Amino acid sequence: MSLFGTSPEEATEATSNRLSKSSLFADEPISGARSSGSALFADDAAGGDSPWDMPTPKRAARHELVKTVLPATDVPESYIDAYDSVLASGDKAGAGVGLTAVREILSSSGLDPRDQAKILNLVVPGDQEDVDGIGRNEFNVLLALVGLAQEGEDVTFDTVDERRKKLPQPRIPYLDQLRNEDKRPSSSQEASASPPPKSQPENTSTESRTLRQDSFGVSESDPWGSPDLHRGHNHASAGANEPALNGYGSVRSATNGWANVAAGYNNQTESQNGARSNGQPAGGPPSSSGSGWDGYNGGSGASFGNVGQPGLGGFGQSGDGQDGPSQRRSLGGGRVTGSGVEEVITINLLPEKEGMFMFQHRNYEVKSARRGSSVIRRYSDFVWLLDCLHKRYPFRQLPLLPPKRVAADSNSFLEKRRRGLVRFANALVRHPVLSQEQLVVMFLTVPTELSVWRKQATISVQEEFTGRVLPPDLEDSLPPNLNELFDTVRAGVKRSADIYINLCTLLERLAKRKEGLAADKLRFSLALKSLTEATRYAYAVDTNDIPLLNEGINATARHLATSQTLLEDEAKAWTEGVLEDLKRQRDCLVSMRELFDRRDRYAKDNIPQLERRIENNEKKLQDLRARPQGTVKPGEIEKLEEAIFKDKESIVQQHARGVFIKECIRDEITYFQQSQYHISRLHQDWSQELVKYAELQADNWRRLSDEVEGMPTGD
Repeated sequence: MSLFGTSPEEATEATSNRLSKSSLFADEPISGARSSGSALFADDAAGGDSPWDMPTPKRAARHELVKTVLPATDVPESYIDAYDSVLASGDKAGAGVGLTAVREILSSSGLDPRDQAKILNLVVPGDQEDVDGIGRNEFNVLLALVGLAQEGEDVTFDTVDERRKKLPQPRIPYLDQLRNEDKRPSSSQEASASPPPKSQPENTSTESRTLRQDSFGVSESDPWGSPDLHRGHNHASAGANEPALNGYGSVRSATNGWANVAAGYNNQTESQNGARSNGQPAGGPPSSSGSGWDGYNGGSGASFGNVGQPGLGGFGQSGDGQDGPSQRRSLGGGRVTGSGVEEVITINLLPEKEGMFMFQHRNYEVKSARRGSSVIRRYSDFVWLLDCLHKRYPFRQLPLLPPKRVAADSNSFLEKRRRGLVRFANALVRHPVLSQEQLVVMFLTVPTELSVWRKQATISVQEEFTGRVLPPDLEDSLPPNLNELFDTVRAGVKRSADIYINLCTLLERLAKRKEGLAADKLRFSLALKSLTEATRYAYAVDTNDIPLLNEGINATARHLATSQTLLEDEAKAWTEGVLEDLKRQRDCLVSMRELFDRRDRYAKDNIPQLERRIENNEKKLQDLRARPQGTVKPGEIEKLEEAIFKDKESIVQQHARGVFIKECIRDEITYFQQSQYHISRLHQDWSQELVKYAELQADNWRRLSDEVEGMPTGD
C-alpha cells in the first residue's frame, strides 16, 4: 500500500453511504446524520435510505486524498495560471474544470493512452460517486502527474509527494494555446472597433477538432446547428455571465428563446455576443434568474395600485428615478410589456477573502445593468436586508436566502450559495412592491460599504400599514370568501413546496450521475486507445487486418469521447438551467408558505378584548355620571373617557390593519398566480433541451456505426 492509500491498479472499495440532511438549505451531506424526509434545499440529499447503500469504507476514498496532495500553496505560479486560464476559457463543470478540459490536456500531452488512463484514474477515481468538476488541488495533481510521466517518472501520489519542492513543468500545447488567447484583446475591445463577428468555434487542439468533424460532419446537416454553432454559446449561469465554451453548449439562450433551426440560433448568438460586448443585455428581456428562462410572462392582469399609493406598489418608474420612460408593468412583475429592458441582477464571488484569521469573509460583486450600478456586498449584508424586509413587509412574498454554513467553504458550496443569492436578488427586483422599496434600491446602488452607510442613513423599518387611513370602499371591494381562498391556496402551496423540494434533490442527483457517466465514458475511450497498442502483438500470426481493426477501435474511442463531452455539457446545462428554474419555483412556493405562517403569527388582534373593556368602562362612566356632584374624584371621568377613546381608536386601527393585510395577501396571491406560466416555460424548454441532446447523441452513434462498417469480419 502506498503512502496515499490504494494504487490505481487495486480494486476500488465500496462507496460511502449518501447521507441526507433535514435542513432548509442542506446543500452538502453531513457525516453521521441521516434524514428520512426530503428537506428544503437538500440539494445533495438522498432523501431517505437507498437500495444501493453500501458499507462505509474504513479508509478515506482516493477522491478525498487527491484534494490534499498538492494545495495551491505548494505549487508554482504556472500551475495556478493554467487553472485560471482553463476556467476563463469556459471549460467548467460545477465549480471546477470539466472533463473535456482534462481530456484536452491529456490528449495534447503526448503521453501514450495507458499513461493517460492511469492519470485520469488517479485524478478522477472510479469510486467517486459524482464528478462535480476538478478543483484547483486536483488540477495541480493532474499537471504534476503529466509532468512526471513526460520525464519518465512513476505516475503515483508518492512520487508527487517526493517532488513537492521541485515539481515538473509539463509540456501541454493546449494550455499554451489558452495562455496565448488570454493575451489577445478582449471581445469588448474588439467589438468597440468593429461590428460583432459571427459565432465561431473556439480554437482547440487538432485532435479535438478532427474528432468533432469526424463525428458530426458538416454543420449544415445538423438540425440543431451543432457542434460549431453551439461552441461559443453561453450557459447563462444564474447571473455569472461566463461564456460556456465547453463542448457543444446549451440551446438555452439568455433572451428566453429557443432556436429550433441552425440559422435562427446562429443569429441569436450573434445578437447576444454583440450586445454583451458593449456591456448591455442582448435582444429581448434577459433572464431574471440568469438561467435563460426569465421572469413571469404577464401581458395582461391588473396592477396592484397607483404609483404613488404606498404599500400597494405601482408599476411606473422605479424608486431610484433612473429608469427610462415611465411604463406600466404586468401584475407578474416579470417580463416587461413595454419597450424597456427588465432588470437583471448578476452576482459574482470575489476570489480574495477579507478580514483577519477567523473573521475572514467573502465579498460579492452585485451588478445591475439597468441601474448601471456595481456594489460590493458580503453575505451578512443580504441577511440584514432580509431582516429589515421581514419587519417592514411581513405579509409580502419575501425571497429566501441560502445558508451561511461557515464550516463548508468549499468551491462547490460557495457556487451554490452565489446562485442562491442571485435568485434572492432577482426575486426582489421582480416583485412589484419590494423592487420600489428604498432599502432595496440603496442596497443595489450605494457604492460605499453597507455597514458604513447604515450608520449614516436614517432607516425606517415600520410595518408598511403604519399610519395609513383605510379607504371607505376598500373593505367592501374585497371578496367575502377571501379567507376560504387563503386556506385553499395555503394547502396547495404546502403540498407543492414539498414536491418541488424533492424534485430539486432528484434532478441534482441525475445531473451528477450524468457527470459520473461522462467520466466513465472517458475512461472507456482511453482504455480502447491503449488497447490498439497491444493488438498487433496479440494477433501476431497474421497482422494484415490489424490496421483496419485498430481504426475501428479508435473510431469507437473517438465517439465515446464525443459522447462524454455531450453528457458533461448536458449535465452542466441541467445544473445551470432547469435545476435553477426548479429552485426558483421552489423558492417561490416556500416564500408563499412562509407568508401564510407569518400571517398566523403577526396578523392577530385584540379587538374582542378591547370591546369588552370599552363596554365595562362605559358602564363605569355611566355610574360615575349618575353619582351626586362632589362624590366623584376630580379627573376620574375624563380619565375613563380618554381610555374609551383610545380603545376605540385602537379598534379602528387594528380593523384597518386587518383589511390591509387581507388586501396585501390577496395581491400576493395574484402575483404568485403568474408563476404557473414559469412552470410551463420550464417544461417546454427542458423538453426541447432533452430532444436536442438525444438527437446529438443519436447522430454521434449513427456516424460511429458507419465508421465501424469497414472493420474486418473474416467473411
